[in-house]
Amino acid sequence: MKLPTQVKRYCPYCKMHTLQKVIQVKGGQRGTLTAGSRRKGWNLKHGYGSTPYPMFEHAKRLGIKQSKRYDLRYKCTKCNKMTTQSRGNKAKKVEIK
Repeated sequence: MKLPTQVKRYCPYCKMHTLQKVIQVKGGQRGTLTAGSRRKGWNLKHGYGSTPYPMFEHAKRLGIKQSKRYDLRYKCTKCNKMTTQSRGNKAKKVEIK
């Protein structure tokens, strides 16, 4: 999906429509592991080879996602404050041009 570098959007700080720069944000750092993921990590070492569950032939049955939801931030050119979108769209690849 190709996106423009600047978009005219509503800025809640300026309370008017302004030109805003589109920025794609990388994923955050992973926090501490929960008990479930610790158990799953143990199973990865002691389970069915490399997976904690029996292996399937097709990826469709495993539920592997083809695309992910991307995170976009918008920076106002007047007040230099950032706003986030409420929920990002899904796409395999995002290009900001």
